[in-house]
Amino acid sequence: MGLSCSATAQVPVYVAAYDYPPYFSDVLQTDLTRELISLLNEHQDSYEFRIQVIPPANRHKALSVKGCCDVIFFESPLWGWEKSGVGFQQTMPLVRGQERLVALQKADRDQTFFDTYDGKTLGGVKGYHYLLGGELLASDEVQEKYTTYLADSRIINLQMILGGRIDLTIINDELLAALKGSNQIKVDGLLLSDKVSLEYKLHLLVGDNKNISADTLQRLLRELGRQGEFEILFRRFNMERFQIYRPTTTR
Repeated sequence: MGLSCSATAQVPVYVAAYDYPPYFSDVLQTDLTRELISLLNEHQDSYEFRIQVIPPANRHKALSVKGCCDVIFFESPLWGWEKSGVGFQQTMPLVRGQERLVALQKADRDQTFFDTYDGKTLGGVKGYHYLLGGELLASDEVQEKYTTYLADSRIINLQMILGGRIDLTIINDELLAALKGSNQIKVDGLLLSDKVSLEYKLHLLVGDNKNISADTLQRLLRELGRQGEFEILFRRFNMERFQIYRPTTTR
């Protein structure tokens, strides 16, 4: 007679998640973090992955020794982690992403609109990092140097651009691709800068001495990959061109 439940309780793994569409968003219908957590929970029974929503500025603290969370998905180690003093490990990179300036498309606007920030309001998100003027700046540093409106969500920045309430914002190409694939928010009215402002690789980061290790998490990812789940996940979000790790080709 089979057991109705596992003899050993699943280890809870808390995943820090902040507004960073299409990787996590309460506004969009779904996102990559929620879908990846569902896949991880469906395909193994040693760990139970649970989302813990946090503000972007708290993500380093969340993975600290006394922090609320064990891991954070789709994160770049460049975004303040070394300065934070928080110990962490990382999986192999999963995504190669990039950001660019965007504005509302108008008849008299061309690429020269992006040449200067003078007299323009720049939209940003609290707790994010931006490459502006050759410097990687935290959002509060951006606010000190430029006329800036800091929102709680990149989707809000996008809606403010489309509504003509701010002049410029920085959007990741992955979000634009996902929105084109979903038709949830129309992005055809945007003027996109030809210049990429920031390129990055996104990993899964694991805090030191947490309920799971980076090696274990990477093994779980590889197992998903061998079953073809990664290809399906990125295709669902119209993001195949940003995918670095293609485990179905790994032997």
